[in-house]
Amino acid sequence: MKKFLYIMLGCLLFSAGTLKAATTITDPDKIWTVPAVYAMDEEVTWYFDFASASQVGDGEALYMWIWAPTNPTGAPVPLQYKGDRIWAITMTPTTFFNMTVQQLFDNKEPFYFLIRDLDATKLTGTLSIPKTDFIKNFTESGKIMDFAPSDFQIGGTLSILFNSNLVEGFNPVSSTVHMHGGLNDWDKVQGFDAWLPEIRTKTAFKHLGNGIYKKDLVPQTYFGVSEDYDMQNIVFVIAKYNGNDASPDWAGASPDFKILAPGVPEPPPAKLYFFPLKVSLSDIWTITRENNNRGQRLDYTITGGAKTLSGEMEGTMARQRVFINLAKEFKGMQIDKLHVLIKDQNGTTIHDGDISLANIDKPAK
Repeated sequence: MKKFLYIMLGCLLFSAGTLKAATTITDPDKIWTVPAVYAMDEEVTWYFDFASASQVGDGEALYMWIWAPTNPTGAPVPLQYKGDRIWAITMTPTTFFNMTVQQLFDNKEPFYFLIRDLDATKLTGTLSIPKTDFIKNFTESGKIMDFAPSDFQIGGTLSILFNSNLVEGFNPVSSTVHMHGGLNDWDKVQGFDAWLPEIRTKTAFKHLGNGIYKKDLVPQTYFGVSEDYDMQNIVFVIAKYNGNDASPDWAGASPDFKILAPGVPEPPPAKLYFFPLKVSLSDIWTITRENNNRGQRLDYTITGGAKTLSGEMEGTMARQRVFINLAKEFKGMQIDKLHVLIKDQNGTTIHDGDISLANIDKPAK
């Protein structure tokens, strides 16, 4: 019923004679916003793809008539033609509607509007874009990190949200928050080099208040790859800057995050196992890790008493392993456990723990 009233309100803005002659424009094939996540007091661009609307010519002048939550101008608002039969409008909602953030959200209805030519001889039906409180929804979700849109592409804008309140020891943030990231498990890297002011600027998140941060980026330009780059994932940690220009450095970091590109299946979980499970100093011991990340290389350190063995596990992304001849390496030593530390080339800890050694009873003579 409310939508019907809004439609009638819009229709009353045109003369009866004009409406009789009006041609209905096919609704947009797609409506989206850049950034996908935005605050009501933040600049945003609404995009309208009229690829299938035969009633509209390429580059034709189109206008928005908007009446909810208000009609800010009392006149049709011109759209910008972006090429490829896509039109857009860029604005900041609080400024455009002359309303506060709270006033906009107090009005529970979406943004209601239609798109037309100047004389209203062609017009769409009622269109809408929801007023979404992304920040409130994210904060209440309990997630450390989230992103949108889910169908982001290498040449499109991706919005990443971060809740610093949920990372132990991260708050208070001493200065600014930054991304240290890469594509395809660090194949292409844009690091947070804290000593370079231009990199601090490029990698910085925007603070939205109360420990919530957002970063908008286009993967192609941010990581410096071609439009043909086969993006499988985006990996990153979020670091805070110590704020000391005389001695710039990190002052803490989040856990590791990974965002899979659209259409990329969720990989099977990594699996680390030891064989035999009940190991003694008479065994040849095998350590295996399956389903590693792309390009991930694993190093091991095994400590027994005063002796330490170290090296690189051998194999592929699917499986890496190492064989340890315990009888040879720890011959004659009186030890009851081994300490095993496995890390990858980025310093990520895969395993850090003790393995108890079984006692082997010698047969009686």
